[in-house]
Amino acid sequence: MNAPEHRPDCLAATARPVARRRRRVRTVLLGTALVATLLAWLLREPLRHLIFEKGVLANDAPAIGLVEEMIEQAADRPTALLAAWNTGKIVHREAAMNEVSRAIPIAKPLPAEIETMVLAGSLDPDLDAREVALGILRDHSDPALAAVAAAQLRDLDPQVRLLGLESLKGVSANVGVPTVVALLEDSDPLIVATALRLLEHWSGAEFGVKVADTVPIENEKSGSKEFREDSRAKASAGARRAQAWWAKHEAGFPPINLEVPPATFAAQRPILAGDFQLPDLDGRKVRLSDFRGKVVLLNFWTTWCTACVSEMPELIALQKRHLDRLAILGVSLDFVPDEEHDAKLPSPEQIHRKVARIAKARGINYPILLDERNTVGGRFNGGELPTTVIIDAAGRIRRRFVGARSLPAFEAMIAEASQPLHPAAKTIQPPGFQ
Repeated sequence: MNAPEHRPDCLAATARPVARRRRRVRTVLLGTALVATLLAWLLREPLRHLIFEKGVLANDAPAIGLVEEMIEQAADRPTALLAAWNTGKIVHREAAMNEVSRAIPIAKPLPAEIETMVLAGSLDPDLDAREVALGILRDHSDPALAAVAAAQLRDLDPQVRLLGLESLKGVSANVGVPTVVALLEDSDPLIVATALRLLEHWSGAEFGVKVADTVPIENEKSGSKEFREDSRAKASAGARRAQAWWAKHEAGFPPINLEVPPATFAAQRPILAGDFQLPDLDGRKVRLSDFRGKVVLLNFWTTWCTACVSEMPELIALQKRHLDRLAILGVSLDFVPDEEHDAKLPSPEQIHRKVARIAKARGINYPILLDERNTVGGRFNGGELPTTVIIDAAGRIRRRFVGARSLPAFEAMIAEASQPLHPAAKTIQPPGFQ
């Protein structure tokens, strides 16, 4: 039996459904492509910002302006600044605190989560974050301001006590007078004089001391800041007059109990510093973890920073006194371009020699590390000089501040960092840090 003959009309009939299916597939593919293109176009900004945000949050040492830009571009700025704060990284936390005032108008109360963050910042190990946080609480007339400002007055750093006095300016006399009287016996003449000025404001009395008489002045030979010879005597005389006034008027001030809100104690949870490695002047690689078990003081400095060089004698004496439990690491940022100094940097070899000359001339007895790419300075936001970071034996940041300190202040901070954390403290480890 012969096979059936395939006629052209049968072939055409078979081909038509195949063609239709192919057209449908092409139509579906084209439609899918168009939808994908449309979605990509519609979502391009959210996707771009998401990638930008993830990158900034993951960066250990971004410029602080970059973190602020990320927060400002976010669709939900409060959520973005909380995300930056919760990274546990110094630069991100400072940027987050800076952005609160831009994200939340002063006329509006702080949202609960933001208020908790700001309260934590008011006792943060980073003094820059503290200062901004206290300003935010003042601007928003937060009811916790008086309590957290008073807490600063018990701090061992004179600059923190001054910050606390500054933050109490707007409180009532009934709150301020009993709180500030305790500082009349402070060892720092400038703190006593500042306290006296506040007491004069609240009481209307005069105690005969000018703050200008107690401001430290620069020693022309050493470059360090020192009190005038009569500063302490003038502050003490004014304090005696104020104490006599207080003895007569104390009964007119009811006892006051300023309790810091529990949320504020989140500030007692220091973050891990993370490890790093830098070369010393001899080219040896030095790691932060090499000193685990000791308190570490990181001192960021440059050869052109007068305040940096002037505090070196205190650091040398500090290292000599506490060699068994303290490691000081001087991190030179001379390689980092600066707007005012070295707009055109010398060669790395020239910078190396200059740093070595200063170290030798000053008799520095602790390692000097060279941060050629600003990887460590960027992480600890060491652009303001001198910047000091104190890290305890377990690698937790206890303090970060800008500006020189006296030897007694340094010793008090080292003793503090040698003590256990508050029992309720829980260390925050920044994501990605080792």
